[in-house]
Amino acid sequence: MNTFKIAFYSWSVIVCVILVIYAWNVFPVPGTDSIVFIPPALLFSKGYGLANPLYYVTQFTDPTHTNRFNYYVPFFPLLLGTLSKIKPGIKTIFLFCSFFSVVNLLLYTRVIISLLTEKINTGLQILIILSVTYVATYLLPTVGRPESLTTILVFLVYLLYQQRGKYGQVFYNFFLCVLFSLILATQLTCFYFCFLFFLTYELVNTKNISRAITLNGIRLIAVVGGFCIILALSPNGLVSTLTGIRLHISYVFTRSDRSISLFIHYWVMAPLNFGFVFVFVLACICYIKELFGPRMLSGRNMPVINKILLIVVQLFILGGIIQFILYAAPAVYNATGFILPITVYVFSKMFAPSPLKMKSYLTSVAFLTYAAGSLVFIRDVILFIQYKNDGKDYNHARPIVNKIAATYPGFYTTNSLWSLFDSLDNVKIFTGENVKKGDVIIVQQVNHPFPPQLAGKCTVIYDWNTSDENKFLGIKLADHPQGFGFVVCKVN
Repeated sequence: MNTFKIAFYSWSVIVCVILVIYAWNVFPVPGTDSIVFIPPALLFSKGYGLANPLYYVTQFTDPTHTNRFNYYVPFFPLLLGTLSKIKPGIKTIFLFCSFFSVVNLLLYTRVIISLLTEKINTGLQILIILSVTYVATYLLPTVGRPESLTTILVFLVYLLYQQRGKYGQVFYNFFLCVLFSLILATQLTCFYFCFLFFLTYELVNTKNISRAITLNGIRLIAVVGGFCIILALSPNGLVSTLTGIRLHISYVFTRSDRSISLFIHYWVMAPLNFGFVFVFVLACICYIKELFGPRMLSGRNMPVINKILLIVVQLFILGGIIQFILYAAPAVYNATGFILPITVYVFSKMFAPSPLKMKSYLTSVAFLTYAAGSLVFIRDVILFIQYKNDGKDYNHARPIVNKIAATYPGFYTTNSLWSLFDSLDNVKIFTGENVKKGDVIIVQQVNHPFPPQLAGKCTVIYDWNTSDENKFLGIKLADHPQGFGFVVCKVN
């Protein structure tokens, strides 16, 4: 193994260790959609079924009013909850999330190495090293979204497809359908796009179009069958889950959080997927160039029916991007879940022979994006060190906040502190509505400003915040410290 490969593997392992350390210390503070997926896993690991008393959507998706997790496909929290039964707890769950991240990075490293069929220049070597730290910012364990699992499954589909000639048809089709069933039971939009891209290459590579259509129709039926079995065996059952998902989807598509400023924030500036729009556009350019190149739609040897079907599939992909990704700025997560396959695809074009080889100016865009994103990773490391030095970490915060919760029954808490509480049944998330005199509210310091509904209307009865100053070498790193600091307020 040459020096570069050793360095690449070594750096990947170091980054993996950092992600595990983050999980063990519950860093960053669980925000974003962790409150949607992790509480059900925690309750299931403790034997309380698949439920979520913290997420308001259950109020209209669960007619039994028992907070059932039936608003989303269940495999991700079900798997986490099952694995975490060995020692139920938040740390256990996030350690398994970090295990998913580690598998993702090691699979990514292995796939990139497999693409290196010849010696590459120093610039590309640096770019590959930077890509590890860049994609790691998408894999922070405490984000707690199902994409950490679907990325593994998508990679396995990719690897299985690449090696399809080495396996018997029964083995290949069985495991392909199992993987697709698990993807569908983990994240619906991931399956939608993954299956359509799979169909694209099936149509490109087939010599018998009728057989390809029949075979993939049978595969789809088998996948849906496997999906239904998983839902039927899950604690909330098939019918209840499908009904809840339908109600949730009808609510989701009423979102109106889209504007130029929001798209710039979520697609360009968000630390969890910094500069994603540039990687996404690079992949689109490469894909369109390949699709309309001599091997695919422009190729004279491809039958007309294949071309027609390819165009139809691409229209479904484009429609899906508009419908499931661009309908709301925060829905960028439906695309960022593909960051590792996208990055592998972009690198495959960098290493490709002419005329498919990526243009040098596009490689420069990738280099600048991965370099800037790697600075975000370094920022996270610095914030973690400050998090530990401040003493406002998970281990110190948990006993304090549970003592406060026992002192003030019926308290409220802002939404990033839920992971500190021993019993989720006693936690009420502060929404800013119906605030009344005497209410006690635990307000987080991280992620959000002090609630305007409480400004001038409450008395601070316990202050466990730290200084808002958050700089390194004079450079501002964040608006607030990244620990579990909080204040306890009583409404006047």
